[in-house]
Amino acid sequence: MNRKSKAGQRFLWLSLLWWMGTTAPAMALDGTLLVANRAGGSITLFDLTTEVEIARIPIGPVIPHEVDVSPDGRLALTTEYGPENKPGRHIVLIDIASAEVVSRIDLGPNSRPHTALFLPDSRHAVATMQDSDQLALVDLDEETVVRTYPTGGREGHMLRLSPDGSRAYVTSRGEVGTLSVIFLNEERPPVVIATGLGAEGLDVTSDGREVWVANRGETSISVIDSQSLKIVATLESRPSAGRIEMGPDGYAIVPNGGRGSRVRQYLRLWDVEARRVITEVTLRDGEPQDGNFGVLIHDGMAFASDPNLGMIQVFRLADLTDRRVLMVDHDAPDGMAWSPVRVRVMTE
Repeated sequence: MNRKSKAGQRFLWLSLLWWMGTTAPAMALDGTLLVANRAGGSITLFDLTTEVEIARIPIGPVIPHEVDVSPDGRLALTTEYGPENKPGRHIVLIDIASAEVVSRIDLGPNSRPHTALFLPDSRHAVATMQDSDQLALVDLDEETVVRTYPTGGREGHMLRLSPDGSRAYVTSRGEVGTLSVIFLNEERPPVVIATGLGAEGLDVTSDGREVWVANRGETSISVIDSQSLKIVATLESRPSAGRIEMGPDGYAIVPNGGRGSRVRQYLRLWDVEARRVITEVTLRDGEPQDGNFGVLIHDGMAFASDPNLGMIQVFRLADLTDRRVLMVDHDAPDGMAWSPVRVRVMTE
């Protein structure tokens, strides 16, 4: 397919989604949606009440992939992942109300951080260091790395925490996809569980009893019991499922995307307790490209970012209906987070 054909297909798909969005009921949301823009090297702050972009914070040409918000909602964290030939080495702390970078904390050489998450105290954070196969514990007030933990896997990428913050779960995308269980408050080695090829997206149930891992190189999701640390179920997924997001009400959403092959790209809604698919919707027709969708659940809504079309689609979580479109033509939006803080800075 030539460039003109691709541009025409993109225009038609965006036009259809825009029409669907204008005919859907208005959202009743508040607060701020934070979006990491990979290609733009920035974090967008989007007011959900007015559906207007309030600010775009430049992070630099360092390809931020994910963003997290502190438990108190005041601060955000992102990472300098970096291009292939120039790995990043910093995590970036942002004040949401003022839309300003507070600090850049150096994790050291050979780090390439992909995901950084706040611990429950909001003062400390953990970050994956993909190129050194370690997890960094960072004191955000002192702007220093307190310690590092070996992950036991290769290319540690995505990261989630247990509800009490005592464990970190890291997926590694090396030759054998794995989940590493890292005990942050104990002097013990990580437990490494082989899940499947291309282990990447993951999340933890709200009660902390299960961890779900999407094996992107296979058509499977591994379900791990957090007590026995054993795989207790293997679920069938769409091809190239790369993310999982779980909500507090027993739902999970899992997008899939084409990676080197033409596939239709879906967002699937799962009943976590029953481990079954409730429904799914088409996100867009796949092209032979990396179609990795970011996902977020907030306040009964499901958000899916599309880096290739530069937009975010929003659905009612319970049945994936009432589709709306936000932030059309952005710079490869990826990871998302929500804050109750509303930003008062307007984009110039």
